[in-house]
Amino acid sequence: MIEIAEILKPQGIKGELKALPLTNVVEVFSSLKECLVGNRTMQIERSSFRQGFLYIKFKGLNNRNDAELERGKIIKIERHLLEQAKEEDEFFVDELVGMIVYDDKGALVGQIVSVMNYGATDILVFEKEGRQIEAPFVKDVFYREGDVLVANHEKLLEVLI
Repeated sequence: MIEIAEILKPQGIKGELKALPLTNVVEVFSSLKECLVGNRTMQIERSSFRQGFLYIKFKGLNNRNDAELERGKIIKIERHLLEQAKEEDEFFVDELVGMIVYDDKGALVGQIVSVMNYGATDILVFEKEGRQIEAPFVKDVFYREGDVLVANHEKLLEVLI
């Protein structure tokens, strides 16, 4: 199972919930029929994605009190459902962490030790020779070549943090 959202709070009085997506593959939300909430399988009545948040209504949650009991729980799905929804050139965070990245000139960029998100884009944190550097994970700078990530040398120099 893979975590795809965290329930933040009830939304309105009819049992709808507001959740923070934990994936950038937001297409998965439109096709889901059921998911695991905490330790319980729940049927999805409807969902929408607005202003960076997931709004979701589960069958059986019919009022604000029912929805309040779900606050803080994690929504999970089978990994293969997320893999089906992602684009061919995308990576999951757990695929990136630990990956060694080179630029298009063959120079070592470093090993990815974590991926952070401050809202605008994901930030890759690299470790190289005992120090850490950061770079935004954007298509102008990084691209997929087979199963590895490659950096455009010139553009990488422009965006290193």
